[in-house]
Amino acid sequence: VLRRLYSPEVFGAFSVYMSIVGILVILSTMRYELAVVLPKEDRKASGLVAGGILISLAINILVLIITIIFKAYIIKWLDFPAEYGYWLYFVPLSTFLFSTYQFFNYWLTRNSAFKAISINKVSRRLSEGIVQTIFGAVKSASGLFTGDIVGNAANITAGFYQAKRNGFTFNNLSWRKIKASLKRYSSFPKYQTIPAVLNTASMLLPIFLINKFYSSETAGYFDLSRQMLIVPISFITASLSQVLLKELSDRVKNNAKLTPSILKTAMYLSIGIIPFMVVIMIWGEGLFSFFFSETWRVSGSYSAILAPAFAVQFIVSPLSISFTVLEKLKVLAAWQICYFGAVLALLSLSYLPITHFLAIYTGINIIAYTIYFLLIINCTRKYDKRTGNES
Repeated sequence: VLRRLYSPEVFGAFSVYMSIVGILVILSTMRYELAVVLPKEDRKASGLVAGGILISLAINILVLIITIIFKAYIIKWLDFPAEYGYWLYFVPLSTFLFSTYQFFNYWLTRNSAFKAISINKVSRRLSEGIVQTIFGAVKSASGLFTGDIVGNAANITAGFYQAKRNGFTFNNLSWRKIKASLKRYSSFPKYQTIPAVLNTASMLLPIFLINKFYSSETAGYFDLSRQMLIVPISFITASLSQVLLKELSDRVKNNAKLTPSILKTAMYLSIGIIPFMVVIMIWGEGLFSFFFSETWRVSGSYSAILAPAFAVQFIVSPLSISFTVLEKLKVLAAWQICYFGAVLALLSLSYLPITHFLAIYTGINIIAYTIYFLLIINCTRKYDKRTGNES
């Protein structure tokens, strides 16, 4: 529906907006949200939530000040459409709202409240979709980012309510306790913030490059391809990662094996994603034309090229939570830095036709995520051997 209400150019600008938000969210949380599930005591986990929200608030106030001062330079550097330049003022708000919910979300994961997480996601998407549809119907381009902000606000409201129902409270928290919790898990910001920013940038960098090398319209076509291919990743990977985080954390506490769970999960994910990707590769253009109108047929051809890369990412991404559980953050950081370097090499390919550009991007992803999988298996097998559980 939204693709029929907004033009490819508007979606191209919005994809750049959301790419900026995606990178800043990592900086705002400093990856402390991942640590919320680890403390044995709820008090320490609450300190991480409170401390993380305060850090996010401070960082996003700074981002707003920078945006106000350097807005013109940012627009020029990103080749962001000038008519949508005022959107940039709302980036810090989107970032703060989303990062705040992340902490409540991981509190719910800590308490295995997966039904509550699902309810929160539905409330977010419903609110977001209604606002974006209403604005689109009256031909207001600002509806996309406005819907995102409303959706995030609904997410926080529902998330805080659900977290309180599952034992979360700000009571009895002092700055000393918050500081102690942050210090105990300082390895997360030390070894994960910058690498995670680079990893997120690696996934979002193609949007910036396509917008810069080709046009906002082409970026809009690419964004639809990426969004549709990432649907199974968004719906399954994020939720599965949270379930795996809880399961693997419990296994570590009980000195149980990890590798069998990882391999079994990889097998099920492979069985689930391969048929979907084959359909996209063969009938992508026709499907995109039918569902989104003839205007978006180009996105179908892009999707056929990108499908193998997203299939490998779909299989491997949920398994990477094992690095967090085993606190192998340096290994994860090394891969993320190398992956960013590989994607950054696309900067030298501005002379290529867009289809060749996407084909090389696909090849980079397949190789990088295959290495990622091997590193995961290597870490879990070493853990199993060290604890005497290797079969």
